[in-house]
Amino acid sequence: MNIAVIFAGGVGSRMKLKSLPKQFLEVHGKPVIVHTLERFEEHPDIDGIVVAILPEYYEQLEKLVHRYDLTKVRIVNGGSTGQESRHFALRAVAEWYPADSVVLVHDGVRPHIDADLISANIAAVREHGSAITCTKVFETIVVSASGKVDDVIPRELLYTAQAPQSFILSEVLAAYDQAVADGENDSIDSCSLMRHYGHAVHMVEGPRSNIKITTADDFYISKSFFELAEARQLVEA
Repeated sequence: MNIAVIFAGGVGSRMKLKSLPKQFLEVHGKPVIVHTLERFEEHPDIDGIVVAILPEYYEQLEKLVHRYDLTKVRIVNGGSTGQESRHFALRAVAEWYPADSVVLVHDGVRPHIDADLISANIAAVREHGSAITCTKVFETIVVSASGKVDDVIPRELLYTAQAPQSFILSEVLAAYDQAVADGENDSIDSCSLMRHYGHAVHMVEGPRSNIKITTADDFYISKSFFELAEARQLVEA
């Protein structure tokens, strides 16, 4: 089986929001989290979706799930860190789905994922065991420790890590369990944990549009991507 694990535990601190977390902001007619969930809901190979959300927003997300008829979605309470929230979600998946399921760990505020990228992640896990979505870097990257350029890194070797990050359920859950046993409770992402515990992670190249809405600028860029996609659909029709 193929299960999406959506992390939606942020509170919008980098967007300086005083009311709703960024995943509940409306863009192109729907909350950001709904756009994200619909991408997985509509994919024929996704069998289930488990979302980790802070307890104080559980009811609000539940209402959206019912409103938009997201029949594949189950909600669990998140934790105090991103790692803890992902861990709680993975434990829930293990209770509901087989151990050899493919899990696609994705950000709730990354709404521009498309069907091809979901399929590519599933295929990569089936062939290689683990996968991480990456996007080619097009800008020149410099290293500076004192305000001066210390080094320039060849950009043909550079990619930005994105999501989904996809794995076999039993393997990634074991990595999370071991991390907690080792005293690690705030790792940056699933890929880092898997590599730390000896798993090779295959790279899946994704589109530049697969952005994460972290800042106010990202929100307006996301809005532009939705408008562009709509315009293309009208032309193709």
